[in-house]
Amino acid sequence: MAAEAVDHHDAPAGPADYTEMEDRMKVKNMTADLEAPPPADQKEFAIRCRDVCRSYGKLKVLSNLNLTVPQGQIYGLLGPSGCGKTTLLKCIVGTLKISRGHITVLGKPPAFPGHGVPGKMVGYMPQDLALYNEFTISDTLAFFGRIHGLTSKDTQARMDFLIDFLDLPQKQSLVRNLSGGQRRRVSLGAALLQNPELLILDEPTVGVDPVLRAKIWQHLVEIVKTGKVSVIITTHYIEEARQANVVGLMRNGRLLAESPPDVVMRQHNALTLEHAFLELCETSDQAVSNRSSPQDGTPDSSRLFEGRRDENQPILGVGPGADEEAPKYSADWKVRTLDVLPKWKNIAALMIKTMVRMKRTPGSLCFQFLLPVIQISLICLCIGGDPKGIQVAVVNNETSHTAYSKALLSFLDNSSVEQVVLSHNEAFDGIHNGEYWGVIGFGCNFSSYLTKRMIQRQVSKDVIDGGSVHVWLDLTNRQIAVMLQKKLHEAFQAFVDEKAGRMSYLLDMPIKIEEPVYGSHDTDFTTFVMPGAVLSIAFYLAVGLTALSFVLERKEGLLDRCWVAGVSSLETMLAHLFYQLFVISVQIILMLLFVLLVFKMTNEGSLVLVIILIVLQGVTGISFGLVISAAIDDEQSANQAALGIFYPNLILSGIIWPVECIPYPLRYLSLVLPQTYASEALRCIMYRGWGLTRFMVWRGFAVTLGWNTFFLILATVILKLRT
Repeated sequence: MAAEAVDHHDAPAGPADYTEMEDRMKVKNMTADLEAPPPADQKEFAIRCRDVCRSYGKLKVLSNLNLTVPQGQIYGLLGPSGCGKTTLLKCIVGTLKISRGHITVLGKPPAFPGHGVPGKMVGYMPQDLALYNEFTISDTLAFFGRIHGLTSKDTQARMDFLIDFLDLPQKQSLVRNLSGGQRRRVSLGAALLQNPELLILDEPTVGVDPVLRAKIWQHLVEIVKTGKVSVIITTHYIEEARQANVVGLMRNGRLLAESPPDVVMRQHNALTLEHAFLELCETSDQAVSNRSSPQDGTPDSSRLFEGRRDENQPILGVGPGADEEAPKYSADWKVRTLDVLPKWKNIAALMIKTMVRMKRTPGSLCFQFLLPVIQISLICLCIGGDPKGIQVAVVNNETSHTAYSKALLSFLDNSSVEQVVLSHNEAFDGIHNGEYWGVIGFGCNFSSYLTKRMIQRQVSKDVIDGGSVHVWLDLTNRQIAVMLQKKLHEAFQAFVDEKAGRMSYLLDMPIKIEEPVYGSHDTDFTTFVMPGAVLSIAFYLAVGLTALSFVLERKEGLLDRCWVAGVSSLETMLAHLFYQLFVISVQIILMLLFVLLVFKMTNEGSLVLVIILIVLQGVTGISFGLVISAAIDDEQSANQAALGIFYPNLILSGIIWPVECIPYPLRYLSLVLPQTYASEALRCIMYRGWGLTRFMVWRGFAVTLGWNTFFLILATVILKLRT
C-alpha cells in the first residue's frame, strides 16, 4: 500500500505537468515585471543550485540538492530546524564553499571575481539579528551604506524611507534599547538599504508575534511588486509560506518538492501546506526504507519509482533537470586583481564602526588608554627598589659608648633596616619565629680585636674571629638578604673611611671596581626590567584587545553579515590592525611620558627607535590576537589561549631574568620568541645609546618584523579557509 501511495502521489508529476508548471511560472514572472525586458535564458532564474553537496567532516548536511529560484518572485524555503537551510544560504551568498556541484546567483557563481555576490547585489538578513548593540538605527544603516558605496545623500534618503516603511522608532534610538520586533525590522532594513537585486532572509519571523509576522510578509509582497527583486525566505512556519510564489520543501539536506504552494497542496489533496509537507516526508521516508531493504525476486515498487524519477530531484519541480554540465566562466586579469586588492571604503567603514562602538562605551575606552600607564607605574613603584622597614636583631656584647660596634651600627641605613637590640637567646628565638630577617652579632672584645687586625701584621685566628661582625640571615627571601648584605658592606666601608681617614685604602679589598662602561653604580633591578616590561605591556594588551574581536562578532553573526555585504577577510583584518595601531600608539605615548618624565628612567639612545620598536611589538601582539580570534570560536577558549602564553613568554623572554640563566634546551626556545631579542635591542638603545648599525639592535627589529609577517599571513590564511 505504501508503494501504491508513492505512485499515486507522484503520478501527476509527469513531463506534461512539468511543462505546464514551467509555463505558469514564466507567465507569473512576466506579469510581476512588465516593464523589464524579457530575460535571457541565463537570467530567467535568480538562483540555480545543481547537485550541491556540503559536508562538515563525515556529517553530510546537503546531499545532491537541486534548487531553482525564479527571477522576480518570492521563494519560500521550508523545513525543520537543522535540515540545512542556513548552510544552503551561506553557500548561495558565497561565505561557505560547497563540496560538490555548482551554484549560480544572478547569472554567475557566488564570490566570482567582479560579481556583486557577496556584495551590493544581495541583501542578507541572517537568522540571528546580527546588529551592533552600541549603534543607533542611523549608525546601523549608515555603516552598511558605506560598505555598499552609497553616498551620504542616498543613504539618508533610503534611511528616511525605511524608517517610515518599516515603522521604526526615531533613528537616534540605540539598538540595545529596542524591542525584539523592532530589532528584527532594523535588520530587515539593513538588508533592503541598497535596493538589492536578491534578498535573502533567514528565519526572519522566528520568535515574532503573528501580527509582526504578517507585516513582514506584507513587506515582502510589496517589495517584489515595486522593487523587482527576487526574494528567498527560509522558515519552519510552513503555513505562512503560502504567500510565496514558489516553495521548496527541504528535509535532511534534500529538496522534497519545489512548486507553487497551491500546486503542492493540490497534488497531495491537502487542505494545508503543512499537511502536504507531512505527506512528502512520509513518502520520502518510505522510499528510503524500501530502497534499503528490497525483497528478492520481485520488482520493488520503489525501484519503479526510481526508474521514473531521479531520487535527487524534487518530487515536484520547475525548471530544467539536474544532469547538466557546470557552466564555465572567466574573468579578465584586471578584474581578478581588483577583486583581491582591499577596498579602502570597506576598511574605512569598519574603522568608523569600531570607533563609534568605542565612543559608546567610554569605560572601555578609558580602560584601554589608562591600563598601560597604571601597569608601568606599578612596575616602577613596586619592583626593583630597596625593601624598607626590615627588622634585624642586634646582639651587641660590647657595653662601652665608644665601642666600634656602636659606631659601625650608626652608619647602617635606618630607613631600610630597623635595629632591635636583644639578647642572644631572644634574637635567635625571634629569627626562628619569623620576626626578624637577620641577626647581627658583636663579640665582647670586637673593638680591641678589630684594632689589632688593623695595626698588627700577624694576628691569631681568635683575633680575626673576635674582630669580625657575625651575621645570620633568613635566606628564604633572597632579595631582602642581598639588600642586608649590601647595606652592611656600605656601613662598614663608611665606618672604615671615618676611622682610618687617609689610610682607609689599606683596608680595601684588592679588587677595584672602576667606573662602569655603560650604566651607573646605583643601577637597580627596575632598570633591567623596564624595557622588557614596556614591550610586554604593549604586546599583551594588544593580544587581549584583539583576541576576542572576531570571536564575539562571529558568535553574534556580525562577521558573516559583513562578509555577505562584500567585506573580505583581508579588509576585516586590516581594519582591526589599523584601529588597534591607533590605540597602541596612544598607549605607548602615555607609557613613555611616565617612564621618561615621571620616573626619570635613562634613555641614552634615539627616542624614535624606541617608539618604533615598541609599536612593532604592539603590532605583533595585534597580529597574534588576530590569529587567536580567527582560529577559535568561543570566548573561553580564546581567553585561555591568550592567557596561556603569558607567563611562559614572560619567563623565557629574558624580561624579568637574564636569558643567560636559562638552561640550554630551553634557551633555544627562548631565542625564537618574539620578545627576547626585542627586549635586548631596547636595552641596548636606551642604556648603551646604540643605533641600527649594531647587530644586537637591528636583530631585534628583524625578528619582530618576521613575527609580524608570519602572524598576519597565518591569520589571513585561517580567515580565508574559514570563509
